Amino acid sequence: MRNAAGKDRMAQERFSERVRGDVPYPLRHIPISDIREGLRIAQCFLVKQKTKRSTRTGDPYLEILLADRTGTLPARAWSEATERYASEFEEGEFVFVQGRAETYRNSLQLIVESIRRLEAYERDSGKLPGFDPALLVPASSHDIDEMWKAVQGLVASIEPEPLRRLTGSILEENEGAFKEYPAAIEYHHAYVGGLLEHTLEVARGVKRFAEDFPEIDLGLAVAGAILHDIGKIREFDNPIAPHHTFSGQLIGHLLLGRDMVREAARKVDWPDEKLPELLEHIIVSHHGELEFGSAILPKTPEAICVYHFDNLSAKLNMIRLHIERDSETGDFTDWHRLLGRKFFKGRLTDA
Repeated sequence: MRNAAGKDRMAQERFSERVRGDVPYPLRHIPISDIREGLRIAQCFLVKQKTKRSTRTGDPYLEILLADRTGTLPARAWSEATERYASEFEEGEFVFVQGRAETYRNSLQLIVESIRRLEAYERDSGKLPGFDPALLVPASSHDIDEMWKAVQGLVASIEPEPLRRLTGSILEENEGAFKEYPAAIEYHHAYVGGLLEHTLEVARGVKRFAEDFPEIDLGLAVAGAILHDIGKIREFDNPIAPHHTFSGQLIGHLLLGRDMVREAARKVDWPDEKLPELLEHIIVSHHGELEFGSAILPKTPEAICVYHFDNLSAKLNMIRLHIERDSETGDFTDWHRLLGRKFFKGRLTDA
């Protein structure tokens, strides 16, 4: 589902208008995907994570995860910079960073010499035009409105009517968050619009597959696919720099999503009272295995179907992003730490 460059720019512009502040963008931006070892950096980023730690000798340092639209970049601020700048910025803020890029254990990182929230830099240096948050916030490359329309089309296909009404009402009540939240904090679809993109991938795959298998209840499977990650809008608290909410830490999105379905189901008259519980089962079992956080093993054809397409969507997104950001020469990427392998990134020669 690739969109034309013009549509992509329009989507970026709409997002930019929503988050733009009265702050400057002082210098030309070098995308994270283009940063290489030895490069000196003086530009803006989004802070996705900030953690204060100590070395073995007790000296403080900061672990920071910086982001722009092309990806993320780990950064370190050592003791002197930490003592000076640790209180100058928080997670989820735009910052101006000065430092140098270096490689450590085969991974690129930025050694921070100074880092301050953009407003502080503005007060010191004066206003300059051109700040564009759309350059700094990782976001889906697909058009949000088109994806939302596609999901709505899938909802319209759900039978029976009470199940369709339940699914549609939950999406309608949470439309804003569902369009903007990521599907994960770090590993897959971890960008603005990622939850919508991932949901559409899973639901489309489930629908196409289930249409060829009469033993799968098509409406139940599609509803489960659309709502399988709905709890993430309660699990996370910020679409730009997401972190777990209190409930997200203690309960998690599987049970939070189950609760959302249960709350909505009380308002619906069901032809069979087992139907909403079968939908709940898809949500609480969609991680597939207990060791991967599933509340229970999937016990229905619909739940098994959603589990596999959820896993497939997540893995393919991780592989795509790894290939896009890889700088290794040759046909294979660098080692993917989580998936435990290198991936083929070459192209076949045309016959």
